[in-house]
Amino acid sequence: MDIKEYLLKLKAESQNIFNQSLAFQDDLGKAHHFSACIYEFADNINDQSEKDILIAVSSQLEAATLNACFGMYRQAFASLRLSLEMGLGAVHFSIHKLELQEWIDGRADIKWASLIDENNGILSVRFAKAFFPEFSKDILSYRKKTSSMYRKLSEFVHGNNETWGEKSLKLSYDDKLLKFYFEKVVEVSEVILYVLSCRYLKSFSKKAVESLEFIPEEMNHLSYIRDFFGGPSV
Repeated sequence: MDIKEYLLKLKAESQNIFNQSLAFQDDLGKAHHFSACIYEFADNINDQSEKDILIAVSSQLEAATLNACFGMYRQAFASLRLSLEMGLGAVHFSIHKLELQEWIDGRADIKWASLIDENNGILSVRFAKAFFPEFSKDILSYRKKTSSMYRKLSEFVHGNNETWGEKSLKLSYDDKLLKFYFEKVVEVSEVILYVLSCRYLKSFSKKAVESLEFIPEEMNHLSYIRDFFGGPSV
């Protein structure tokens, strides 16, 4: 089989996987919705560098979902982990401008340990009290959930043995992995929106807040979010 024939065969197989993936229409719609939410949130941030990172996060989430639809699950999880790192990184950089410039210049990396540091990270009580004190009651539970999520995504990035099932050795449709992807893309997006809300909501104008209708919809379980948007507290 020559290379052209081989690649055409892969193309046909990937198209078949894509067609099967379209059965998850509701999940696909939800994944796209969250990507759009992050993009819309970013549009209200004044700092262009922070905004650009979050726009890249939105794009990366779309790329992750596309990879998943074509059966490239490992690549999808890698893109999803990158989205999580960059989404939280944008918030971290918003209060560490020197690190932001070093990252832009390629002289520094996003350090996961710094992002989730229990005492000084962006999922710490200290952080919440500085920008939206009411978030402090839940922020450590979100930190724990985020750490667990990151470890799970990292298993696919680092190629842990248990992620090399029979199906993962070739291009093939795997509905279990696709379902797992859709679970994780929602979790990643929710954490990013949670941290963004903690950091920025109280600094936004009334007009900007009113444009973020999706925040009280997605975080309706949090009483302080309902209160902030003028909804019922119970």
